[in-house]
Amino acid sequence: MFTLSDILFLAVLFLVLFIGVFLFSSTKGRRVSNILLGTFFFAIGLNLADTFLLLKQVYFNLPALALWGSNLLLICGPCIYLYTQSVVYKDFKFDKKKLRHFYAFIILFVVTEVSYLSAGYEIQTRILISIVERKIPPSVYIGSLVIYIHFLTYLFVSLRLTGQYSIAASDKYSEAGKVTLQWLNTIIIFFLVLMMVSFIGGWLSFLSLTAAYFFVITLTIFLLLLFIVFMLFKALQNPEIFAVLEEKEIQEAVLTPRYTSSVLPGDEKARVLGNLQQYMQAQKPYLEPELNLDKLAGLIAVKPKVLSQVINELLQQNFFEFVNFYRIEDAKKTAG
Repeated sequence: MFTLSDILFLAVLFLVLFIGVFLFSSTKGRRVSNILLGTFFFAIGLNLADTFLLLKQVYFNLPALALWGSNLLLICGPCIYLYTQSVVYKDFKFDKKKLRHFYAFIILFVVTEVSYLSAGYEIQTRILISIVERKIPPSVYIGSLVIYIHFLTYLFVSLRLTGQYSIAASDKYSEAGKVTLQWLNTIIIFFLVLMMVSFIGGWLSFLSLTAAYFFVITLTIFLLLLFIVFMLFKALQNPEIFAVLEEKEIQEAVLTPRYTSSVLPGDEKARVLGNLQQYMQAQKPYLEPELNLDKLAGLIAVKPKVLSQVINELLQQNFFEFVNFYRIEDAKKTAG
């Protein structure tokens, strides 16, 4: 008999796999990005499917078919990280070096599957019963903890990468959509929270608080369902892959000391700033939504790097802040 938790579980499972199929078949956006994100959702969906079949004791007649999805979270971290790279780097390529991110999954999957399949019917059945009854050896919890840490590490690194992107993009673009990746940050932060909730569930299970464990599982599934329905579908209906900067540009913006090779004298900086401010007030180029650093530099006949240096050093602003200051002031005058 199916409970409310079972219905929620199946609904989430269907939606997650549907999203995976949608992304794999979508012709919008960047193909490699769609495949990486689709693989991410397939891995989550297959992990949920394996868990559901185990909890409903479907595997008990054929225990050798169980637990194949227990290590799939090791795919999720690399997929979301590489997907983030494909969004922020316009020169992103999925080459052989990227495959090293999946070595942990391949090795652990082979080792655990060979060990489990060679254990025999009786041992396999005892393992499944111990999982369902939450009588799991501490060593298994340690393995699960390592998998959680692996996923969380990739999520944190992905979040740091979006932050680095915003720093670099804010010196080149005036559009909020190209400077912030709020939708991507939302996805990453949500899964960070979800992993924390799942970790709490695992801890409750370790303490033999079975009822509390299953409550946390239900809560996790419910949160995942709400997230998919109210946020992710909306994002997928309007896919925007920005990919406007190269990896080198972002790394230089974040790690390299700025303008160290510049010999621009102070009076030249002041002259450029005067011309810039006069042009902004007279011609109002900030009214163009897609105004960027290169375009504005061309309009006042200076090099983009010089313009960026003047704005950063003399006004203590990045390009995004500089342009949007004029937009806000113009909006105030219009409203007044």
